[in-house]
Amino acid sequence: MAVCLTDLVGALGAFSGRLPPAPPAGRFARPPVPDDVAAALETVPLAVRRQVLDPLERDAPPPAVGRPRPVRLPAVDGSAAVARQVDASTCGSAVLAMLLLAGDPARALELARWPGGPAAGFAALQRAVKVRTNRGPLGIPIWPDALGTLPWAAARVARYGTVRYAHRVVGGRAAAGVLAAAVTAARSGVPVPLFSGGDLDRGMAAAVPRHVVLLTAVGDRTARLYEPSSGFLHAVPDEMLLAPHVAEPGSRAALTAALGGWPHVVWVLLPRDARG
Repeated sequence: MAVCLTDLVGALGAFSGRLPPAPPAGRFARPPVPDDVAAALETVPLAVRRQVLDPLERDAPPPAVGRPRPVRLPAVDGSAAVARQVDASTCGSAVLAMLLLAGDPARALELARWPGGPAAGFAALQRAVKVRTNRGPLGIPIWPDALGTLPWAAARVARYGTVRYAHRVVGGRAAAGVLAAAVTAARSGVPVPLFSGGDLDRGMAAAVPRHVVLLTAVGDRTARLYEPSSGFLHAVPDEMLLAPHVAEPGSRAALTAALGGWPHVVWVLLPRDARG
């Protein structure tokens, strides 16, 4: 049986602790739209307005399981770009950027107005996010950029409107509870970043957190996940996310694709301090 490094970490009680209380259902599901943003959006095509106010496409029907679709960043002229990570080390930065855009209509409109287009604006936002996660208060590097984003650094920076986040390892006896808390938060309307990874039988390099995706919504027994390397939105049955070890091979393949090619969720950012 394959063993996850995070199972060993969780068994030691590290990075575990009490789970943050779940956000009240619906209370933080959609951020308020400032008057000036609402007025500006009256002058753009309806499709652009919808995308600015719903970057994660949570108001649209989910894709079919195994048939993901691109997440598009709109421009005010009606064009769009796929929301991809800018390089191999910015999956976490792209997820945190999408989380920020989903919780801040003013930032989403700013991206739609970006002079070089939304792809260039999204790349710039990813780089700005990485500076915040990988550097200290004086701009001194505290983690190599080439190694991506640490879970606790992501939790420090992650914002969805007024919601902040705490990190928890998915391992040991607490694993099921952490995954259930992630699904509950997404079902209440608050997106949840997930770190994915592999097993120790593939070596230590595969067993640490390797990729980051965003659990955007859960409803009608379906979990939606934004995967930044492709820029696609995936759908998987929510019970598969809660208990991947019992999934059928075909469903298991859909989950692995949604997790960026990795088989497990190994770390989660859970909402905390939901103010407003």
